[in-house]
Amino acid sequence: MLAVACGSNPSDSATTAGSTAAGDGAAAGSAPAGPGASGSTAAGAASSTPTSTGSGAASTESTTTKADGKTTTTKQQSSTSTTKATEPAPFVVSGPASATTVALTFHTNGDLNQVKAVLDIVEKRNAVLTAFIVGNWLDANPSMGKRLLDGHHELANHTYTHPTFEQLSPANMLSEITKCRDAIAKVSGSGGRFFRLSGTDDGTLKPSNAALLAAATAGYAGVAGFDVDPLDYKDPGSQAVIDRTLQQVKGGSIISLHMGHAGTIDAIGPILDGLAAKNLQPVTLSQLVGVK
Repeated sequence: MLAVACGSNPSDSATTAGSTAAGDGAAAGSAPAGPGASGSTAAGAASSTPTSTGSGAASTESTTTKADGKTTTTKQQSSTSTTKATEPAPFVVSGPASATTVALTFHTNGDLNQVKAVLDIVEKRNAVLTAFIVGNWLDANPSMGKRLLDGHHELANHTYTHPTFEQLSPANMLSEITKCRDAIAKVSGSGGRFFRLSGTDDGTLKPSNAALLAAATAGYAGVAGFDVDPLDYKDPGSQAVIDRTLQQVKGGSIISLHMGHAGTIDAIGPILDGLAAKNLQPVTLSQLVGVK
């Protein structure tokens, strides 16, 4: 069950949490063509061709040839379709307070070797994380999607270009989310379950209704905040990242960390040791809050 944070909406602007790491300016690649039948279609069989819906979503155009030679064409939206939501997505700050698990969540972009270094450490400890991916970084480095999936990590949405999200128009909010969703879907088959805003430095502050509606429209089960923030993106040194994380963490916590920072790489092993000493096990965000 989702632990939903309640509170008033913030103003239309938010303070940028940190500078965007390398890769934010990369151009998006075009979506790969989906499977389709070649040659003539046998009687009673169907072929499928992906088409654009104009909103960042994908749809499948199916052509069926009947025994009498007549054909019919239908369109069906894929798992990354976009249907305008009437209810906002829930905002999740933490899991159950009674939990003996926590979620390590990483804002994921930047130097590939630094990302791999974090993954190597986490996986050596048989732990998992949730990667909140910047979409244009993933489009520029699609092999990293497979690398994350091979490590049994969860892929989630952290916008396409990492803007100050609350300053965007509702249309641009939706565009940022759906473009990242579709980049994730190209490597994993799904856009993920969670979205997190970029350009905000308070993980407990409820996003605007426009942001929550955009996430719901893009098909997300929840918008993820966080209750543990060691401010590692400010590069305070590895010991500060370790101490701040372990001082704040408790059962059910969602921990916010960042790829692309040397101090975080040095801190992650001791953080995992400290969690073990507290009998807290890292799981994916979906596992923590019970979303399937």
